[in-house]
Amino acid sequence: MKAKIYLGIIITALCISFSGCGKKEKVAENTSTPVPETTQQVNNTESPASSETELPTESTPEITTEAPTKTPEIRTEKLTPSQDYTDTYRTIKVLGLKEYKKIKGDTYTDKAKNGKKFLVLFLSAKNVSGQEDYINYNFVSAKVDGKDIKHTVLANDPKGYPTFFTHIPAGKSIGGFIVWEIPSGWKKFQFIYNGWKDINNVSMKAEFTPEDLSDPVIYNANDFN
Repeated sequence: MKAKIYLGIIITALCISFSGCGKKEKVAENTSTPVPETTQQVNNTESPASSETELPTESTPEITTEAPTKTPEIRTEKLTPSQDYTDTYRTIKVLGLKEYKKIKGDTYTDKAKNGKKFLVLFLSAKNVSGQEDYINYNFVSAKVDGKDIKHTVLANDPKGYPTFFTHIPAGKSIGGFIVWEIPSGWKKFQFIYNGWKDINNVSMKAEFTPEDLSDPVIYNANDFN
């Protein structure tokens, strides 16, 4: 009888103990752990490269186009037996135009080829500028009856004149000649000098016919001071 009473007490104690454990487990299950707010703040924070941030843009440099430099127009000024060529730097004058078949000297005689003659142009130049001038043979061009010809050289000085291709001191004058070998029956001779076009954009041009032939005076250096 006593054994049954003890067994009943033990069973009752065990039931009370199990019911208490069940309550504790339910409390633990119903207890919720709060979610840290820092997680949402990190997820909601926008990165520096978000759409609201304006990235620097490269500016396209402005392209400016300069107007091309216009080449100055070369003016052609005439020189004739009766009309001098004059600009702000010099004055050129025709002293004569003469044909020679031969030009004799003390030791040598210049002879033109068969069917040709020497055409000698006598000129004077006065340098009215403050700097030395120079007549450069590289800037001479000529045509006879439409055909290009080159000027030539002589061993002798016709009428005592020196070559026209020389230096002209400031404020001084010179006299000289240029010679071409041309056909005997020539009709039109053209002469152009472009040595001054880079200084004042001027080209000197002269045209002659057999009617312009004239004999110059003998050269005298005192006439060109």
